[in-house]
Amino acid sequence: MKNNRKKKLNPKKDSAEFQKFLDEQQYSRNGILRYEKIFGDDFVSTGGISTTREFVKMLNLKEGQKVLDVGCGIGGSAFHMDMEYGAHVEGFDLSRNMIDIANERATKYNLENVSFSVKDATLVEFPDDTFDVIYSRDTILHIADKLSLFKNFLKWLKPGGTLMISDYCCTPNKWSPNYRAYVEQRGYNLLTVKEYGKTIGRAGFVDVRDIDYTSGFIDILKGELETFAKTKDDFIKEFSEKEYDAINGGWSDKVIRCTNGDQKWGFFIARKRA
Repeated sequence: MKNNRKKKLNPKKDSAEFQKFLDEQQYSRNGILRYEKIFGDDFVSTGGISTTREFVKMLNLKEGQKVLDVGCGIGGSAFHMDMEYGAHVEGFDLSRNMIDIANERATKYNLENVSFSVKDATLVEFPDDTFDVIYSRDTILHIADKLSLFKNFLKWLKPGGTLMISDYCCTPNKWSPNYRAYVEQRGYNLLTVKEYGKTIGRAGFVDVRDIDYTSGFIDILKGELETFAKTKDDFIKEFSEKEYDAINGGWSDKVIRCTNGDQKWGFFIARKRA
């Protein structure tokens, strides 16, 4: 099934509206800090530090290499790449609240080789051949015109550079009504894992690997739920029982969607020809 799109978010007006939605609703500052409790310190992406370690290890980063972190969230991946590998990381996100927290944490950790700014991936420009790696975690699901974005990624990468992405994907079969309603409510624009990989290839990347990581995603979600349950009392003291139930229910729903075959999680790695 082709991606279920609401409207393209390229125009600046739509970008501003979407940013407002993110900062006032889905990713309010309080909402981000709540999500961090289940993802882990400095993360709002699946698996937190564990998946970050696993994926970043594949990059074989060298000290001083330049990384672009697209949809950087509150900075966890950038901090890891800087502290563990000596990479120089430029992160951006459309959510101002995310970037504010990322910059606060970078100052707290006294990191000089990371920088964060508010940018829209569909509007931002970088010089050609700037980055050794472009990295993105569960962000591009918001973007309808993925092909144009991937073509930009190709331009921004140095020859031989690497693209690494994890993202929500969908089944190639008919969507259940509940899943369709969920995608429409979130405004996601989803592809199957294979369609996603083919789109990266059409943009000009070579050695494209598209991996259906859904079974691993389910295991991660279940592990996060188990860990989160152990923090229930502390979480409720800091936030509320209603907010605990909302996160717990949201994660449980993701497990059900994936188990039923509706929701998929894809992992993609590709290279710019040297």
